[in-house]
Amino acid sequence: MAQTIRIRRGTKAQLDAFGKLSAGELGFCTDTKEIYIGDGSDNILAGRAMSGVEASRPNSGVSGRMYYVTSGSNAGYIYVDDGSAWRRISAQKLTDLTGTLDDITDGTNFAKVKKADITAGSVNKVSDGTNTKTAAEIKTHIDDAAKHRQINDTTAGATSLWSSQKTNTEISNAIRGLDWQDSVGSCVVATPPASPQAGYRWIIPASATGAWAGKTNQIAHWSGTGWIYYEPKQGWSVYVHDENKNYVFNSTAWVRSGEANQTIIAGNGLTGGGQGDTITLTVGGGNGITVAATGVSAKAGKGIVVNGTGIEANIDQESIVYDSANGSRLTVAVVDGGTF
Repeated sequence: MAQTIRIRRGTKAQLDAFGKLSAGELGFCTDTKEIYIGDGSDNILAGRAMSGVEASRPNSGVSGRMYYVTSGSNAGYIYVDDGSAWRRISAQKLTDLTGTLDDITDGTNFAKVKKADITAGSVNKVSDGTNTKTAAEIKTHIDDAAKHRQINDTTAGATSLWSSQKTNTEISNAIRGLDWQDSVGSCVVATPPASPQAGYRWIIPASATGAWAGKTNQIAHWSGTGWIYYEPKQGWSVYVHDENKNYVFNSTAWVRSGEANQTIIAGNGLTGGGQGDTITLTVGGGNGITVAATGVSAKAGKGIVVNGTGIEANIDQESIVYDSANGSRLTVAVVDGGTF
């Protein structure tokens, strides 16, 4: 029959009651599965760390013991018994940290802020890694109006600036309630140009085709690589090159503004100017000269009188004669040179 060697054994409580194992003597705790070896003055835990659910962890009290939690909310954490409590020694949460920010050393991801760089609880310096400026220096620069007017012309790129004239124009337009846009080439071109020049613009008419289809009244802007569209708002105003006219958007359509560049041309009546390029003229209507759709009439009077009332004429067959036999003309009956 094989020989069996059994070491001293019992529960952890029984081992504690037994006291210290002799030097080299082994003891096995049947409840906690721990193995201890004595040195004559203390019981020293031997073997691998204990493991299991956190609730099965034995009470603390043996310095140096380790316990690995296999499941539950703290699964994966290792605890060490310091003789009075179990202390977690693996990865910590922020809520596990104690102390102050002074306990955190400078590093790659976290760094301290010098006390000298804090004023009334706020950082008083900014830095991009090369340049460091204080809050006072930044304020001085912001408050220096002369620096704001400095223009750097040393770069190769274009610098877009508003002149005082442009600024005054914008202010004037704002006062007048108009919102002037960059001028457009035309408002009747219906087909997008095949090779437009960058920066050119058009108002899209209702009959537009191609890329402009369905974008009536919008302003089409060629950026150099593609079309950019602007939806007009009421009050937008533009100058149209091919008509030499100003247009305003009235929330429904673009209409001529009736401002500069309107013309009046004498001919069969008066033409030009205004939204419809026509003018209706009435002078002294009902009591003087009346300009009707097809003719001009004047109030009759005695003789020929031009006054505030209009033109008055009296055909009395003596001073003024109506000659129907010779083309229905008015002739003067008597021309008298008078006496010396």
